[in-house]
Amino acid sequence: MKRSFPFGLLIVSALSFAAPLAAGTKIVGPGETLQLAEDLVLTGDDVLEIQGTAEQPCTLVGNRHRLRTDGKWTGSVKIMHCTIRQLGGPAKRSEKGQATGPGATAIDLKAAGKGSIAFEHCTFDGCSAIHLQNDAASTASFRHNTVQENSEVAVSKDVDNSSHAFVARGNSRERKLFQGNFLARGKIVFQAPNWLIGGDRDEDSNLLIGWRIGVDAQGDNSIVRGNYFHLRMPINAEFPYWSQVSVFTTGKGVVGEHNIIRDGEWIVRFVEGEFRYNVITDIIDHDLMQTGSFGKVHHNLFLAGESDSRAGSMMGCIAVVYPPRNPGDGIEIYNNVFDGGGRLDVPAIEVSPKGFVKSVRSNVFFNFAHRDRYYKLPQAMIRPAWNDDAGEEKPARLGYADYNLFHNPTVKTPRNYLLSVAGKVERQDAGFGKHDVPVGGAKDAQAEPKFKGPLKKFPFSNEDIRARKVTVSQILAAYRAAYTPAEGSPLIDAGDPADGKGNFIGAVGAGQNPPHDQFGRFGQASGK
Repeated sequence: MKRSFPFGLLIVSALSFAAPLAAGTKIVGPGETLQLAEDLVLTGDDVLEIQGTAEQPCTLVGNRHRLRTDGKWTGSVKIMHCTIRQLGGPAKRSEKGQATGPGATAIDLKAAGKGSIAFEHCTFDGCSAIHLQNDAASTASFRHNTVQENSEVAVSKDVDNSSHAFVARGNSRERKLFQGNFLARGKIVFQAPNWLIGGDRDEDSNLLIGWRIGVDAQGDNSIVRGNYFHLRMPINAEFPYWSQVSVFTTGKGVVGEHNIIRDGEWIVRFVEGEFRYNVITDIIDHDLMQTGSFGKVHHNLFLAGESDSRAGSMMGCIAVVYPPRNPGDGIEIYNNVFDGGGRLDVPAIEVSPKGFVKSVRSNVFFNFAHRDRYYKLPQAMIRPAWNDDAGEEKPARLGYADYNLFHNPTVKTPRNYLLSVAGKVERQDAGFGKHDVPVGGAKDAQAEPKFKGPLKKFPFSNEDIRARKVTVSQILAAYRAAYTPAEGSPLIDAGDPADGKGNFIGAVGAGQNPPHDQFGRFGQASGK
C-alpha cells in the first residue's frame, strides 16, 4: 500500500530533509525544488514523482547524496523537466588532480516486479554515474536528458581509473529506451536485454561528444541505432597519453546500425552480432575496427577522414584477431567501402593466425597510401596480421573472396590479396577473385570506382550537431550521397548476386531487402 505524506511536510521550495527519505509516495510539483540532506532511499512499492514541465522545471539538489533503492523495490520513479545538481559523490582524485576512480553513484535504482523508472528532459549538473537494474517485468526510459561537461564521472588517461556514465543491468525482457540524450563524459553500458539505444527519428538520436565516450551493448535483442559518437582525446598535463580507448562494442544478439562513429584508438572494438549502415571515420591510432571471427559487417563506410587528435601508430582498418568459436564459423565482411583517404599505409583487412574471414565480397578498397612493406611482410589490402610471420606465401584464412574492387593509384606495387581461399586459384576460380573488377583481369588489377564525390573531411561541426541543427540523418545522407556510384561506375549491378538481383559493389546501392529501407529517415538516404 502506498503512503503519502502531507505536502507541507514533504516538499517546499529549497526545503532540506533532516533524515533519510524512505517509504511512501513523494510528489514534487511543477517549479518546485527538492533538497537532500541524506540519501533518498526507495523500498517496497515507494513512488517518487518530480513533475516539472518545460515552462515550470523542477530542481533536485543532491548535496552529494544519492537516489537509490534498498531491498526489493517494485514502485516507480518518474522525473520530468528537472535540473539535478550534485547528486552522487565526486570522482576520486590524486594530489595532482588526476582521476583515480569513481565516487559514489548518483542514481542506483534496482526495479523488480512491474516497477518503472523514467527520466525525461532532465539536466545532470555536476552529478556522478547512473546505474539502473531492471528485473522481472520492470521497465526503464531515459530520454532527452543532458549530462553536462562538469559530470563527476571519472575519466583518466588509464582505463582502470575511469568509470562509465550510465550502466544498465538486469533480466527484464521488456522494451527499455535510451533516446535523445547528450553525454559529455564516459561510456553508456547495457548488460541487459531489449534496450533501444537511439531510434528511427532524429529526436531519438543520442549524441555523445567528449572524453572516453562510447557504447558497450551486450544485452540480447538490443539495438544501437542512429546515434552520434565523437571521442575526444586531448593531450595535456592531465592527459599526456590515453590507453585502451574504444568507442563502439556490441554483443552477439545486438544490432548496430546507422550510427556515426568518430575518432579513437580502436574506434569499433568487437561487434559479435550485425554491424551495418554505419559511418566510421577520423582514425588516429590502431584500427577502425578490431574484432573476432564472428558476426556480419556490411554496408558500412570505413573512412580514414582527418582527425584533429595527435596521430598514433596505425595497425589496420579491420583487424580480425580472435579465432572462430565453432568450426565453420567466421566473420562476413561485405558491401562496405574502405577509403584510405590518401594517407593510410595499413591493410583494409588483416587476419591473425587463427582468425578466419568466412566471406569478403562486394567491397570497395581504394585510395590507400601503401608502401612496399608493412612490418614483417609485403603490404597488401587483405593480408596477415601486422606481427605475423606466416611461413607461407598466402595462408588460407579466407573462406570466400569475390566481387570486390580495388583502386589505389598512388601505390607503386599494388597487392590485393596476401591471404588465400583453400583449394582455389586466385582470379581463376569463382569464390577467389574471379569476379573482382575488372572481371577476367590480372592479379592485383585496379579499377576506378567512380563515386559521386568522396569526403575527405567531416563536413559538420560538433556545435551544430549538439544543438541539433544538423541531424544524424543529414550526416548519413551526405556521406551516402558522396559514396553513391556515379553514372558509368563499374560498381553498378556488379556485386555478388547471392545478395540480391542488381546488387551493387560498395555500401550504397541496390540489393536484397536492405534493412535500412524499413527505418523511415534512414531509408531516404540509402541509395536504393
